[in-house]
Amino acid sequence: MTLAILDGMVVRIAGQTTIIPLTDIVETLKPKPEDIHYLSTEGQVVFIRGAFVPLVDVGATLGYRAPLTKVDNQIVVLTQTEDSALSALLVDEIFDQRQVVIKGLEENYGSVPGIAAATILGDGRIALILDVDRIVSRKSMTADLSEAA
Repeated sequence: MTLAILDGMVVRIAGQTTIIPLTDIVETLKPKPEDIHYLSTEGQVVFIRGAFVPLVDVGATLGYRAPLTKVDNQIVVLTQTEDSALSALLVDEIFDQRQVVIKGLEENYGSVPGIAAATILGDGRIALILDVDRIVSRKSMTADLSEAA
């Protein structure tokens, strides 16, 4: 039997426990209200170290909740995609960092937009593993979600 193991950060997003691969994470931070800027049509950005980084409401992108109108107690997970683009993922809580065994979804469920795989946590709960590249590419996520519906 072959097992694939992933180092990941266990987070909560809109009541759902998910895993963000550590290879995609640059850092985590709690933004100050003055660092969040609202753009009329493009959504929100966060000012980090002299640069504006797109803010991605993962809970809304995955359909877990309505888009947040105000960032209050959320935590930002700064990620870097394969093409070196920075994005800031909004999460509600960070639990810990751990190694998880990857379980593929495609064989039983098909391709799930924004989700790379799943894992079973030590307490028996299932946690989805995010596909950060797909999450941050909003245009393809919107197209994928509308096709899946």
